[in-house]
Amino acid sequence: MAIKLQPAADSGKRGTAVHIGLALAKGTSGALLGSSAVLSDAFRSAADACGSYLSSGDGARRGRSALSRRWLGGAEHAPAYLFSILLMLIGLELAMLAVQDLLDPPDLYPRWPAAFVVPACLVIRLLLVRGAAPATEWLSSIAATAGAGAAWAGGESGIEWLLYMDPIASALIAAVLVSKGYGLIMQAGRPRIETRQADDGLASDLMELIQRVDGVVTVEAVQPVHNGGKLAADIVISVNPRISVMEGSEIAGRVRTLVQKRFLQIVEMRICVEPYNPGYPYKSNHDPNQEHMPTLLQ
Repeated sequence: MAIKLQPAADSGKRGTAVHIGLALAKGTSGALLGSSAVLSDAFRSAADACGSYLSSGDGARRGRSALSRRWLGGAEHAPAYLFSILLMLIGLELAMLAVQDLLDPPDLYPRWPAAFVVPACLVIRLLLVRGAAPATEWLSSIAATAGAGAAWAGGESGIEWLLYMDPIASALIAAVLVSKGYGLIMQAGRPRIETRQADDGLASDLMELIQRVDGVVTVEAVQPVHNGGKLAADIVISVNPRISVMEGSEIAGRVRTLVQKRFLQIVEMRICVEPYNPGYPYKSNHDPNQEHMPTLLQ
């Protein structure tokens, strides 16, 4: 059992996989249903997948190796640059196609299911990926939904100017895509923030405080560090190996709350929860349901 509590973010491998799946779903739907706005939003989801991968780090590690992590992007710079440039080129191409559709009277219009693809994907993203959706994602989703829906309504009712809403939404999403690609380039080229270890006195105080938390068997390691001008703490604790994952998470939450109250200068914490393993059968004083083994004194 290993529980790692990290700062909230879209991140991780799960977020990357979700964004890739949404991009494929939107791209297929946009092509089949004839909506350039939904198709543009598919490429925007692909950009989110790249951003989630860049911020996911090197992946989860167990044990004390959590203290050696720098919690920075694990992607190589060259692939990140190439993908970001590709996104910008695709965004520019989508923008030119949208302008071309605006200049020429559209002959076809999206079918009605196109207006529901993006909202459904947004709901899936909110359910499966932790953290609030960024403003650009909301903007793109609203634009794609409104554009596809208005174009379909205009085609069915014979209102010609509504047909232009789909390419207008596509152009808006293309601008977001170009901006996203530029942001990924800046993120990939951002220099790594060096960290330095804080004083040992603070580590001792933290260890003494955390040891008093109910449910913490031992404090395996505490490492406060100065990270980019902010004080952070990497903490590894061990708990009864027979408790559930939820109980271990609750213990880590109590540790986080207590440290935040006593040490206001610590603005970020990374807590790793490990099962206590002393090398012999462990019996917890806090587990009344645990079966007691007979001894010579009984």
